[in-house]
Amino acid sequence: MSQRTNQMERTRSAIVAAARELADTGAEITMPAVAAAARVSDATAYRYFPDLVTLLRAAVTVEDQVAALRAVTVSDDPVERIGQAAEILGRAVLRRQGAVRVVVASAIARPSTAGERPAQRFALIDYALAPWIEANGPDEQLVRDLAVVISAESLFTLTDLCGLSAEDAVAGLVATARRVTTAAVAAPAR
Repeated sequence: MSQRTNQMERTRSAIVAAARELADTGAEITMPAVAAAARVSDATAYRYFPDLVTLLRAAVTVEDQVAALRAVTVSDDPVERIGQAAEILGRAVLRRQGAVRVVVASAIARPSTAGERPAQRFALIDYALAPWIEANGPDEQLVRDLAVVISAESLFTLTDLCGLSAEDAVAGLVATARRVTTAAVAAPAR
């Protein structure tokens, strides 16, 4: 690798790390703030990332939430596992909510880019339901129902519109995900 390539990779890594650090503080995130934290010019930051959303996708999707879920699951009970998945996603969203809000807002403003959003909720849902689906077969409706519940959008609805505290909002996600799963599991054969 050339010295220039090494420097470019270091600069890119510094920008991503600065964005991640800002996201972890819960601060409002802008490209100038990230550039300042990375000690590069705004123009340099934009050379590496054409917009803030692209940068935030690179910065906040490094966390493997399925690995976090795998570390805490000890049961094959789909209700317990889906509750754990909802809690992991809810806490991850809260930890980096400034960045998550920017990504969600971008997808709302430009629906054509919605497919570029990280689909962590689906990986969590798939892993949480895997033992039950293996025994009972796929349930696409349950996955769709849970995708509505286990989401940043639902968490923000609970905090912003319903006025719940962060802890109560996460508890609400968990309880709703568990209720949806309980109903699906108890339903007659599909």
